[in-house]
Amino acid sequence: MNETTSQTDSGKRYYIETYGCQMNEYDSSLVAGILEERGYEKSDLAEDADLILVNTCSVREKAEDTALQKLDSIAHLKRKRPGTRLGVIGCMAENRREQILARIPQVDLLLGPDHYDKLGSALDAGAPRRGATTGLGVDRNQTYEGFFPAAPSTVSAFVAIQRGCDKKCTYCIVPFTRGPERSRPSHDILEETRRLVDKGVVEINLLGQTVNSWRSDISFAQLLRELGRIDGVRRIRFTSPHPRHFTESVCLAMAETPAVCPHVHMPVQSGSSRVLRAMRRQYGRDQYLAIVERLRRHIPDVAITTDIIAGYPGETREEHLETLSLMEEVRFDSAFMFAYSARPGTPAALEPETISPQEKLARLQEIIELQQSHSAQRLSEQVGRIEEVLLEGSSRRDEREWIGKTPHFRKVLLHPGPEARPGTILPVRLLARRGTVLRGEVA
Repeated sequence: MNETTSQTDSGKRYYIETYGCQMNEYDSSLVAGILEERGYEKSDLAEDADLILVNTCSVREKAEDTALQKLDSIAHLKRKRPGTRLGVIGCMAENRREQILARIPQVDLLLGPDHYDKLGSALDAGAPRRGATTGLGVDRNQTYEGFFPAAPSTVSAFVAIQRGCDKKCTYCIVPFTRGPERSRPSHDILEETRRLVDKGVVEINLLGQTVNSWRSDISFAQLLRELGRIDGVRRIRFTSPHPRHFTESVCLAMAETPAVCPHVHMPVQSGSSRVLRAMRRQYGRDQYLAIVERLRRHIPDVAITTDIIAGYPGETREEHLETLSLMEEVRFDSAFMFAYSARPGTPAALEPETISPQEKLARLQEIIELQQSHSAQRLSEQVGRIEEVLLEGSSRRDEREWIGKTPHFRKVLLHPGPEARPGTILPVRLLARRGTVLRGEVA
């Protein structure tokens, strides 16, 4: 039996606060599964918990600041309940240890992303010890094989297939906090997927920092095909892929596996080949556009979304215009758009800032405005079509109105009737665009 599965904590309650990306959301679910095997029960309130964990992210400064503020706000609970344990897990535990312990001395344990399997021994250590660093450092062999997350409460679930990253993009802290790329064995991925289907999940979202570079006993293309053969898997998505790894075989697997959705989130970051080289993105503008052409050749109606950084150090006005022209050429369905901000510890943080904050924001606003026009146009083009919509749940405004998504990851609002259930897939006629969503009716 694994050390984390001893039933020593029956009746205790845990609370997890999560910040950051989908991988952090998945890791919180993984930790919840470890705790529930020990006998812990989930609490919806930190005030009622015997163990409070804050899962942190270091990708952006705002996420770090928010996590620290949350830790400040909940540290007082230990004074009210001296037996309460407070832990910090995730990327900040790995790279901001000293700052955390200096600012919040009430922290009892720190666990980096590769050490959640040590949670059991940390909890068994006896009385809380200030700043007990029970699991830090990169474990190059850790894939969490044999560990499965807590039961999801939704019809869509993440499945982590890869940890870490080898790309070392100059602006990104992930390789330093999560270590090198490691791929989880296919049998473990397939087993987790079957477990999720048994619990009512119909949509699987594969997770990895560069998910389509996954390589284990079979190829990523073969993994997609194997997952598509599991009875009950209605939809398969994956995020975030790296442009370099959209090979011909992956595109063919996407096109030939009905469960794989015709939606790709493919970060571009910049439309300038010089800036992309400075970022160490391992592709240029022409290569990126060639990959877009390959995807659309195999999947003509594929929806493509992206990430874009405005104002990277050294970016000229002309290079910013190259980003705008690439956006015009591709016409992304949507995008996550950011002004560059330096992350301490990354190579780009050593580069001198050449663009004023005001100019960064001005360039970002130009990108946002152009993308908003493209997004509106792409949505408007869908009006009149009939699409399969996966129902997720009723809206907060009107319980008769439900929210669902098309295979292309477009949000749809509709009134499916009193027999509607989460996880149902219905044919829906798209009637109109309203802002960033579509309205439809059951066809």
